[in-house]
Amino acid sequence: MLTSHFSRTEWWIAAIVAGLALAAAMQSLIPAKKDKWKALLPPVGAAVFIALSTRTSPDDGENQALMLFTATALSLAITRVIFTGFIRRQMELARSGQSMEKPTPRQTAVFLFTFAAVVAAIVATL
Repeated sequence: MLTSHFSRTEWWIAAIVAGLALAAAMQSLIPAKKDKWKALLPPVGAAVFIALSTRTSPDDGENQALMLFTATALSLAITRVIFTGFIRRQMELARSGQSMEKPTPRQTAVFLFTFAAVVAAIVATL
């Protein structure tokens, strides 16, 4: 566990970095340039929720909540990077006015397996 010594502040820093990575990955999925800022809403919403729901006592699971958020956000961002080619093709179809291709069951299974593998790798290092 590389992060077993993390303090509350260090977990917040890790969660902010993971949230920014997630926002960067998500903004590439938003076709309209004027709506790109909306990619910040899920990470900011999660931060507000964690801050408000764990402020009652100093040892109320805040570090665990931040660790789970960090693992999930990094996993989604890394999975987005892994599937860059597929997502780029889908976005090109959407921008050209065509409908996006539906993922095949095999593609869905590969995505879920990849996401699970990335989550497992990140959790093993956290």
